[in-house]
Amino acid sequence: MKKSVTILFIAFNIVYFFVDYILVTFLPNPLFFGWLTLHCAILLFMPIIAAVVWGVYYNAFFKTQKQVP
Repeated sequence: MKKSVTILFIAFNIVYFFVDYILVTFLPNPLFFGWLTLHCAILLFMPIIAAVVWGVYYNAFFKTQKQVP
């Protein structure tokens, strides 16, 4: 696996957890569609994006491992 891909994955995780645990607490909390708050929207949709990124990364990682069946 390329070192640049690993560095991008680590940077993505740092930004993801910064937004998820720190930035959300400082953002205003307006309503979307009259019922969905900004905080809930971020906490609802960000894990979907993260799951896709993590899945792609781990699939690529395990393809490089010779000892894993």
